[in-house]
Amino acid sequence: MEFKEFLNLIREEAVLFLCLLGLVVFGGLFIHKHQNSLYSGSLAINISRTEPQVAREYQYDQFYRLQADEKFGKNIVNWVGDPILISNVQKDFSKIGKGQWSDISNVKTTQLSANYIKVDFKSKAPGSALIFGEALKGRLQEKNKQLNAGEESNWFALVIDETFVAKNQISLSFILVVSVVLGAFAGVFGVLIKYYFFKENENWN
Repeated sequence: MEFKEFLNLIREEAVLFLCLLGLVVFGGLFIHKHQNSLYSGSLAINISRTEPQVAREYQYDQFYRLQADEKFGKNIVNWVGDPILISNVQKDFSKIGKGQWSDISNVKTTQLSANYIKVDFKSKAPGSALIFGEALKGRLQEKNKQLNAGEESNWFALVIDETFVAKNQISLSFILVVSVVLGAFAGVFGVLIKYYFFKENENWN
């Protein structure tokens, strides 16, 4: 089939093509309207030092400092996965009383570099996400303080950013673009099916 014949076929079956296109676009709009209103929350944690190291030999020791930061970062990952710490976070969360603990799910901690850790989670409400972030931040700072208690100088310090919360939904513009493209394919496919399987059968009869 030549391209001109293909275009003429689309014109002849414009009703079928537009119906399939509209059906897919309507389906995309329906999905957008009824998608779960989840929110993505994240907490960025940077490992630092409370006191600069001024020892003469330390200025050549940056490699070992990065190694120490990386190992301490793994400790933070383990802390967030510790059921006892999470239980304490839940207690602090409940004391605030402005959110639902059941809103929080899918907590995941990733060490992205030697001294940078990110905690990602989902929440059904933005308020619950902010409360969880603050409660977790407080417990991590407390854990770090306990770790440094036996040292002559506070070795590690945690610089934790404010909790970032964003709506975890697919944008309407993205859904429209994808729906129109898929709808066009569905329309063309439907027209071709009708042409090859129904029109030819009619010709044979």
